[in-house]
Amino acid sequence: MEHTPIPLPRFLKIFTSNNVPIAQAMTVAGKIYKEFNTPAKLSALDEPKLLASGIDNKDSRKMIMTALRKAGYSVKSTRPNSSAGPSTHRMSAVEALTTPTKRKRKQPIDDVNEFLPNAQESTDVGNLGNLEFNELLDEDVLRTKSTVVNRAPLMTAWSTLVAERLGFQREEALSIASVYTEMNAVSKGVSMGIYKPGTQFRRSTEAARGGSQPYVELMGRRIPLFKTQNSQWRALSNGTVVQPSTAFSYISRALRQTTPHIIGALRLLAESFTPQEINAKGWGLYAEFRPEVQGWGDRAEVKCETILGLRKATSVSAEPAGKADAIVKSEPMPQVEEDSEPPLKKARGLTLEEYEAVLDQDTTFDDIDLDLGTGDKS
Repeated sequence: MEHTPIPLPRFLKIFTSNNVPIAQAMTVAGKIYKEFNTPAKLSALDEPKLLASGIDNKDSRKMIMTALRKAGYSVKSTRPNSSAGPSTHRMSAVEALTTPTKRKRKQPIDDVNEFLPNAQESTDVGNLGNLEFNELLDEDVLRTKSTVVNRAPLMTAWSTLVAERLGFQREEALSIASVYTEMNAVSKGVSMGIYKPGTQFRRSTEAARGGSQPYVELMGRRIPLFKTQNSQWRALSNGTVVQPSTAFSYISRALRQTTPHIIGALRLLAESFTPQEINAKGWGLYAEFRPEVQGWGDRAEVKCETILGLRKATSVSAEPAGKADAIVKSEPMPQVEEDSEPPLKKARGLTLEEYEAVLDQDTTFDDIDLDLGTGDKS
C-alpha cells in the first residue's frame, strides 16, 4: 500500500482537512502530485523538494509539511543525527534534488519544458531557502573532474555566475540566467520554424509596451527586469516573473554530483576577469568550453581543466563584483509592430528535448570575435 498511488480527491483532502485552503491545496497538487503521489513518497517529502517543485513561498512550504504531519505521514527529518557518527550531515539543496528515488518517473513526450517559466508561478519574494551549489575551488581537485551534459544547463550555470560577477545576488542571478537561456533557445526556435517571427517570439522576449522598462544587458542580450517589494531584481519572461528555483533545479539536476566541481570551475573563470570584461567576453568564453555536440539533444564531455585554462593570465580575483543597480538601465524600449499573421504553429512551450536541442544547434554568436585575451592555452 505504501507504493500505491493516492487518488487525487483523497490527495487533496490530506491538505484541506488540515487547514490548507482548497485553492492552495489545488496549486500544491498541480506541482507535486505526479512526483509524490504515494504514501511512501509523501513521507519522504521535505522543504528542499517542495522548493525544487516550484513552491517558493516559505510559509506555504511550512503549512504543507504541517498538514502532512497532522495527516499521519512520517515526514523524514533532514536534521543531523548525533548518534549516526561524524559522516551524517544535513542534505544540501543540490543533494536533495539529485538523490535518486526508487522509481524514476518517465517524462511524457508532451511534457512542457520544466525549465521554462510557468505562467501560474508564484511571484512571492520571501525567503527562498538554501540555493547554494556548494562549489569547490581547489584547483588540484577540479583539474581531474568533468561531466557529460548538453548546452542548455551549462549556459544557465554560466550566465548565473556572470550575472553574479556583475553584482546580482544569487536569487537575482538565477532568475536572469533562466530568461537569458530561454531567449537563446527561442531565437533559435524562430530560425527553425517553431515560432513565427514578430508574434510569440517577440512577446516572449521583449519588455511590455509603454513607459520605461528596467533591463540589464547580459552577454549580448537585453533582459527585462522587475523589482520586488524586497528590492530584489527578477527577470521577466512574457510578462511573468521567473523564480530562482527554476534555474537552480535545472542546473542541479543536469550536473548532478558534478555540480560543485563545474560551478567551482566556472566561478574561478568568471572571477579572473573584471565585471566589465566578463560581460563583454562571456559568450566567447562559453563558446570555447561548451560541449561539442554532433546532433539534436546530444551530450558531450566538459572538463573543468578546459574551463580553468580559459582564465585571464593576470588574475583580477581581488576586484569586487560590480553593483547590480549601477548596471540596470531604464529607458523606453523600441516599439515593434505586431504581426497580424497567426503563428506558424500552435503557440506552445518548447519541450525539454526541443529546448536543449536548439541550443545544441545554436550558432547565433559564431561570427563574433573570440579573441579572449587569455593566457597560453598550450
